[in-house]
Amino acid sequence: MELLDFARKVRELKELKRTGWVQRNIENPESVADHSFMLAILAYVYSEKLGLDSEKAVKMALVHDICEVYSGDIADRVRDEDQVVPDLQKRELERQGLKKLVSLLPEDLAKEIYELWEEFEYRKSEEAKLVKDLDKLEMCLQALEYSKKYKNLEEFFEDGKLHIKTPEIRKVFERVYAEFLKRK
Repeated sequence: MELLDFARKVRELKELKRTGWVQRNIENPESVADHSFMLAILAYVYSEKLGLDSEKAVKMALVHDICEVYSGDIADRVRDEDQVVPDLQKRELERQGLKKLVSLLPEDLAKEIYELWEEFEYRKSEEAKLVKDLDKLEMCLQALEYSKKYKNLEEFFEDGKLHIKTPEIRKVFERVYAEFLKRK
């Protein structure tokens, strides 16, 4: 029964709208589940292309935001002083949410998910670094899509500029950003 309880709880991510888009008054914004699905696809294809462990990367992408079932989607800001919730507090809220969520799972599976999340959060492996960068790229791809209808989305690209480090993903980001700048 724990797996079903876990699945029901994670299913709530389909209804949880991404805070950054809600704050920008985006009509019908993507959900956390929408974002995680797209990130998992990106993680799969880019980890394969770069010769990394694609299974690990996809798993990391799938679990990176599941803690938000309890913590909520706390949007990052480019500048520390603009953070609504300080990074350390955000990470602790997410950690507690993840612990509560994985407590519904068998111990070995709970441990694996927790370790994948922590590896992602602290960029402990090449796969984690890639997925972190893809997380930002996916956000920028979504901002590019929303920029067809909405203005003032530059902050999302500023975030990408600051945080995307993987050379291959940086090149893709530069193309996406150039496309955004043409629309302004």
